[in-house]
Amino acid sequence: MDLEQLRKDIAEIDMQIIGLIAKRISIAEDVGRIKLSQGLPVINPEVEAKVIARYTAMSESTGLSVEVLQSVAKALIKEAVSHENDLFSEEE
Repeated sequence: MDLEQLRKDIAEIDMQIIGLIAKRISIAEDVGRIKLSQGLPVINPEVEAKVIARYTAMSESTGLSVEVLQSVAKALIKEAVSHENDLFSEEE
């Protein structure tokens, strides 16, 4: 395989990752709607800790660093919270 093909493969994987992130955020918005209807807060530190722990646990099996996986988890949480906050703002 040549360098250009490998770069195309990476670009294709990047698009798949972005698609999965968009799907995750869409589900987080559904969670936000339920929270809104039940009067629950957007931020739930206990759930966030579980998500970060889940990503951390995948470090060994994937060969990726704990720091990178925790950063990814925190970025995903931050984006989800932002979208959920937008839902709550629309209701005000």
